[in-house]
Amino acid sequence: MAIIDVVKFNGIANRDWLLYRYPGDNFAFGSQLIVGEGQVAVFVKGGRALDYFSPGTYTLSTQNIPVLQSFINLPFGGRTPFTAEIFFINNTAKLDVLWGTTDPICLIDPKYAVRLRVRAFGQFAIKISDYRVFLTELIGAVGDSQVVKYDTVIKYFKGVITTKVKTIIADTIINQKISALEIAPRLEEISMDSKQKLSGEFERFGINVVNFYISSVNFPDEDFSAINKIL
Repeated sequence: MAIIDVVKFNGIANRDWLLYRYPGDNFAFGSQLIVGEGQVAVFVKGGRALDYFSPGTYTLSTQNIPVLQSFINLPFGGRTPFTAEIFFINNTAKLDVLWGTTDPICLIDPKYAVRLRVRAFGQFAIKISDYRVFLTELIGAVGDSQVVKYDTVIKYFKGVITTKVKTIIADTIINQKISALEIAPRLEEISMDSKQKLSGEFERFGINVVNFYISSVNFPDEDFSAINKIL
């Protein structure tokens, strides 16, 4: 197969891509690698993430792919051909990820002794922090896909988020005996607690939670009407 002389990925206009697998795998010392702003390029061999490159233009040599070179024992010098996979990772923060509880949190309000169906909604931001861990954990799920979008990864984490947040909100209302009607002033505190408890789930995949917000906690009008009868 033909040797690839120039490797680059121009990106996708809407920036919703997270991972891009370069379509070729035949390279040689002297091939040029171009990594755009907001990207990181990672060489992968045998399912292992090896050398990675930040934005810039590189001429591939034994000096800048030392881990790959030692892994497959490439000879030095010349236009020595070699095979490897190259993945481009979107290194920009994804700031506008919305989340919400799909099912309500059913509990008894500690102040009014009324059954409530509480829902929560908010927004969070994430960024890839450890490229090797991220790619190692994700590569098995990529399959033959050339492009992985944020939605694919976020879909998994939304389940983790709703489970954790529902537990935290229920604990705040029940164990700390704070009425759901009076929880709004505590949203910043609950958001910080949620971010701390969720961070470990993301870090296992090499992802950093940049911020996490609970913007609203509410319940149906009929539940509120039951409280109004008491007031």
